[in-house]
Amino acid sequence: MSMSSPKQELVKLVMVHLLSAVKLKSSVSAEVFAEAVHQLSTSLEQQQLLSATGPIGKRYSHPIMDTDEADLDTFFVMSFESRVQLEAAVAHMTATEDLSKDQHRQLWNQMDSYRFTCWED
Repeated sequence: MSMSSPKQELVKLVMVHLLSAVKLKSSVSAEVFAEAVHQLSTSLEQQQLLSATGPIGKRYSHPIMDTDEADLDTFFVMSFESRVQLEAAVAHMTATEDLSKDQHRQLWNQMDSYRFTCWED
């Protein structure tokens, strides 16, 4: 009698990610910006409009591997369970008078320049 294990199907969870690459205004400290990102992320997570936010990182300008010529130097990733969750978060922040909208506006006011990129995995 041989024992074989049943095949297990792997369920691939498709996530949507948003990379935010920004340059802060000279009057904004990294700590103030990090707190604003944390407040917005917490608010969105509590409303189930965001799955996770990664750490905020600073640019490492490698002479070969860093080919982007923009002067953006602060980066973080927000992850959403699906396109539906992403669109719900966007609609929420642009169409309501909720605390999240105020927190989002506060972030915008701290940025001098920015680039956003979305992708699915």
